[in-house]
Amino acid sequence: MPDQNQNSQPNFTDIKRIAVCGGSLGRERRSYIRGQVVDIGITDPMKAEGLWDLVTGLFSGEESKITPFLDFSLAPVRKPVLRIDIRNESGEKIFSSGKVKADEDGFFSCEVRDKLPTGKHTFQVYLEGLDSFRQYSKDLAHLNNTEDSILGKTTIVGKGKLRVLSEDYKGYIVTSDIDQTYLATDIHSGKGKFSTLFETPEQKRCLPGMPELYRQLRLGLDNAPLAFISASPHFFRRTMLATIANHNIEIESLHLKYLEGTIKGVFDKVVGTFFNPLEFLQNGFRPAWSRTKKFFGASYQSLFDQMAYKLSILLHDRVFQPTHSKEILMGDNTESDYMIFTLYQIICLGRLEGDVLEDYLYELNFLGRDAITRDAAKRIRKLGEENIRIHGKINPVQLSLINITEKGPDNLGMIELVKSSLPGQLWQTIFPNENAFYGTEGAIGMSVILNSSGYLDLAQIFPIVSEMIGEMHHGKILDEETILKHSKNLTIPAFAKKEQEVLVNLLERAFQS
Repeated sequence: MPDQNQNSQPNFTDIKRIAVCGGSLGRERRSYIRGQVVDIGITDPMKAEGLWDLVTGLFSGEESKITPFLDFSLAPVRKPVLRIDIRNESGEKIFSSGKVKADEDGFFSCEVRDKLPTGKHTFQVYLEGLDSFRQYSKDLAHLNNTEDSILGKTTIVGKGKLRVLSEDYKGYIVTSDIDQTYLATDIHSGKGKFSTLFETPEQKRCLPGMPELYRQLRLGLDNAPLAFISASPHFFRRTMLATIANHNIEIESLHLKYLEGTIKGVFDKVVGTFFNPLEFLQNGFRPAWSRTKKFFGASYQSLFDQMAYKLSILLHDRVFQPTHSKEILMGDNTESDYMIFTLYQIICLGRLEGDVLEDYLYELNFLGRDAITRDAAKRIRKLGEENIRIHGKINPVQLSLINITEKGPDNLGMIELVKSSLPGQLWQTIFPNENAFYGTEGAIGMSVILNSSGYLDLAQIFPIVSEMIGEMHHGKILDEETILKHSKNLTIPAFAKKEQEVLVNLLERAFQS
């Protein structure tokens, strides 16, 4: 007879305070560390400090059980006061920040301007106090009601990885989307979106071959950094970190979307309008009403769309990258990655800037959606200007790959959508010979293009194919015959056709032997 308490909720007896971070990638003279401080309910056995992984924020054994739903209710710590130390691989402290004050939702950031040695470092987040009487009162009430509480006894609340590149680094940085690029997430149905909240890391399915592709790409590009960007909410972070680790993928950073920021922005806008009606109506009621509809429409859409968020993250990350580093971008056709990657290159080149860029973004309607508010357009403009001031008018992107799924347009369809959304003949002027992106199908298609471009050796494709055999895709098990047929029917640019033919011939011989 099964244990009656097997499926019952754990009996939480205390609170542990942790800082959940996603890693960071920077350069010698500029790095950026961010995270969120939250309170987690724990049981008595979870008080054992040595069993916590402060990099992922998970207790030993939780790696296979954690879900986004469990983290949805994590309590943010209001205005914690922190200190951040950075230690090298030998454990030697190489940097210590001053006081870092987080916001009322526990989110913090620390920009490091001191020159740091290159290499892979670890940062430690120390809790030094609180700047909120409400949080202090809440903590005091818990301590008075909980015998032998560990709350307040732990000073190191989190850790993270920081990789620092040299200022003259000329190698590659890989940035990849997650849903429908790395993970086979059903993002097109309400049921699919809802079910992702309850999936454990072991239940999350990757697109066949993608984990091995990331591993081979790191090998082929001499340990090139890998960053993931996803529009999934921030409370997916611990689950995503565990999922990525479960697939044995090494990453430098993970960016997730802070949904409460959008909601808070709407609230602040309403309050500001209420208390400043004259400013709101200074140009008349009709323009004010038009701006209001645009703001609320774009704010609502931004809860689900990715345009402003991903473009801002790409530009922000670029600020902290070496000037001559080169980027490989990976996304999919289900939302707007191909448009985002194109705009990113155009902004880095300075071909859209100033008021022209800001107005264009604000008026942009892509795939029938207004997804960029005036504030977001201003932020993107500012980031673009900062990048040009630091790096000059340089396009760092060497290759953009878009996974073609049945839920979005094909390669030519994506190109036409982008062309028609850009002003004038901008696409033809900037990309006369090479496209801003190349659409293809899955890990094999991407591998062929990467091989043709010199980023992967032919031999590195075979471990990727091997990992795909026996995996589920679109409800079917991938066998050798299916993979061979798939390899023959790939969408491939003309410059990679020869490499495709070579791969198909080798696979035919290998599968027949």
